[in-house]
Amino acid sequence: MLDSQQIKARQEILVLRHHFIKGIREFFVNHHDFIEVETPLLVANPGLEPHLEYFETVFTPNMGGGKEQKFFLPTSPEYHLKKALASGLPRVFEISRSFRNGELSRRHQPEFAMLEWYRHPGGYKDISNDTLKLFEFMSERFSKRPSDWRDIKHFTVLEAFEEFCGIALDLILRNGEQKSLARRAREAGFSHIEADASFDDVFNFLVVDVIEKEFQKFNVCFLWDYPLEMAALSRRKKANPHLCERYEVYFHGVELANAFGELTDSVEQRKRCLVDQNKREEMYKVPSPPLDEEFFEALDCLDEAGGIALGVDRFLQCLVGATEISKVLAFPKRQNDAT
Repeated sequence: MLDSQQIKARQEILVLRHHFIKGIREFFVNHHDFIEVETPLLVANPGLEPHLEYFETVFTPNMGGGKEQKFFLPTSPEYHLKKALASGLPRVFEISRSFRNGELSRRHQPEFAMLEWYRHPGGYKDISNDTLKLFEFMSERFSKRPSDWRDIKHFTVLEAFEEFCGIALDLILRNGEQKSLARRAREAGFSHIEADASFDDVFNFLVVDVIEKEFQKFNVCFLWDYPLEMAALSRRKKANPHLCERYEVYFHGVELANAFGELTDSVEQRKRCLVDQNKREEMYKVPSPPLDEEFFEALDCLDEAGGIALGVDRFLQCLVGATEISKVLAFPKRQNDAT
């Protein structure tokens, strides 16, 4: 049974989140003319990012009298939001529930609120301008230090690897030597990295354990232009086809959002999805969900587009200075929690 203090704390969180979500909607609808859309929570494909685990369920029609069908809870509403964008709407957004199995920590919950928005036409630079305006708008309402949210640092991935890891990633990519990243990292002093570790694993380790820790000394920090291998849903940069139009944004080292100049070439997107599908099957030794054919059809209706996924709960956590994500949730999941 909850005591009176716990009841009061839950009430305060519920009221805080009411005003917070209301503020986000006001920003997009009243100030920037976005259309709010709804996407399904039972989907045929939850997203194929190899390192994200998903939840699945089985639909049994007619109370057991029909053919069963497997559905998933989405790791992101991205596929369906791009379908909405392809219907002809120029600006769409959604505050949705997203689900990722196996994630429970000070910054992670298996169920969480995701804010995504997309522009067509538009690019990731347009989305970054939206992001900065959203930070300013919401920090004035919810942060005790709104000036922190106007203090912006920018690094490209290549710059960050050079400055913080001592690795010339650009040369590795241009020479097609991705397999050498583990060796280069060991030579740079990261001797605990396995010599045969994959490019993806080494890259993720260096970003999370080195670069993000360096970003803790900054307020808002943008990390721009990821290698092709780490940006499956974004288009290549014209000036350097080894890189893609992707940025992530951090606040004191906490990752808040992931944005793309969207890949709208359905043929190229299918190839990348198949690569991720194969990676998943190698990692988990089980069949991957089928590809979402309607998603590829939607891409054929788009040309230049930009989009972003922002973690609502983490954003609120950072704005109010909470020590962990559960402090801004009225009903957080906890270890061994059956409620």
